[in-house]
Amino acid sequence: MDGFLWALAYVWPAYVTNATPVVAVKLLKRRHPIDMHATFIDGRRLLGDGKTIEGFISGLGFGTLIGFVMMLLIPGLFRWPLEILLITLGAMLGDIAGAFIKRRLGIPHGGPAPILDQLGFLAGSLAVVAATLGLPKWLDIVTIAQLALFTLIMHVATNIFAYLLKIKDRWW
Repeated sequence: MDGFLWALAYVWPAYVTNATPVVAVKLLKRRHPIDMHATFIDGRRLLGDGKTIEGFISGLGFGTLIGFVMMLLIPGLFRWPLEILLITLGAMLGDIAGAFIKRRLGIPHGGPAPILDQLGFLAGSLAVVAATLGLPKWLDIVTIAQLALFTLIMHVATNIFAYLLKIKDRWW
């Protein structure tokens, strides 16, 4: 398999993790904010209403499930089963960190933060793996740059698609 396609398969659980909460929260019609409406020292919400317990659990669960299916279908993709959980947890933490940064910058829930909105989950995913297991030897800087470019384009395209389907309130 081509290096980029192998890398895309490797991070695919992170993509699923990132996309799942939008759909799950819409279907469940329940929202319990992770921050429980707490504010930071700047007086602003820690994360805002967009980061929910339901979204976190559904994203982590479905992304991890997809990762385990992929592990069975593509032997050697992951070095260790726990790696899948690290990829998905990192995706959620990266997205949550993005929300925290946006609130500190005064950007309201749903407000655009180009690059941060599109790449936070991918950066978080790779950072958690790198900090715990180290990145796979085959994942070089060129491939990471390709993943970032692909993610930017795909994120915008899927958001527009979700907006047209009325799953999201905004196209970004």
